[in-house]
Amino acid sequence: MSLDHGLLRTLVALVEERNVTRAARRLGLAQPTVSGALARLRDALGDPLLVRDGRRLAPTARALALVAEVTPHLDAIDAAVAGTTSFEPAQARRVFRLGCTDAVAFALLPALSARLRQAAPGCDLLLRTGDFRTLPDLIATGAVSAALAYLRDDPSATARIRAVRRSPWVVLRDASSRPITDLDAFCDRPHALVTPSGDLGGLVDDALAAEGRTRRVALGLTSFALLLAALPGDELVATVPDFVAARLAALAPLAVDPCPVAVAPVVNSLAWSAVADRDPGERWFREVVRETFAAAQPR
Repeated sequence: MSLDHGLLRTLVALVEERNVTRAARRLGLAQPTVSGALARLRDALGDPLLVRDGRRLAPTARALALVAEVTPHLDAIDAAVAGTTSFEPAQARRVFRLGCTDAVAFALLPALSARLRQAAPGCDLLLRTGDFRTLPDLIATGAVSAALAYLRDDPSATARIRAVRRSPWVVLRDASSRPITDLDAFCDRPHALVTPSGDLGGLVDDALAAEGRTRRVALGLTSFALLLAALPGDELVATVPDFVAARLAALAPLAVDPCPVAVAPVVNSLAWSAVADRDPGERWFREVVRETFAAAQPR
């Protein structure tokens, strides 16, 4: 029995996802189809390939070795095929999968989904949020083909990355509260901090420490969306990227002040997998994402 491209790609997805349902979703196939492909692979190779380990499937040594050997060749084939095909947005039928932080999601929505419906009505958008720790894994496993976010390090050895914009930090507050006019006013107010990692300190605190100053972070949140609930009617302030502040201020009675402490701008980058690099549809989609993000910037 020959192992064709589809069977090998299914094996890669199963080994990386460790779950038949997630592998099927990633491949755009029905779960029974993936289960059947696994059975054929086991029969052809004479190896169980994946064995039950609690709620997950654990790959055998044979499966790991085979995936490591064939993945570069499968990626090269996918890239070569993609490079010879064209993409017509108006006629296309596909799902674009984008990873981003919730901050970037605020800047992209609803403009990105509306633009896709207009230019590519047969295409759907799947948006998955994460941060610099989780988004690289989503790219590496193929759960998303691209990610737009603050990425502390290069997502992976096989990903492409392009800086899109440096965003300065500003102070967001309730519109009826006292404005932040100087560093004293900034340090005297209680602060809310968006902290996916759960720490109550960050870049602003490092910058303050360099000037011999401190602030009190009275509230830690896991999402910028929660600032819409936390800031209105309160004395709390939050230091956020300018594009986030502009979007949130358009949704709630919030005001934006310059940040009185020097904090390095946050760099948002667009990263994508090597497999998607030459795909015409993915290239078109990445440009739409970049343009939409650029258009959402404060003037």
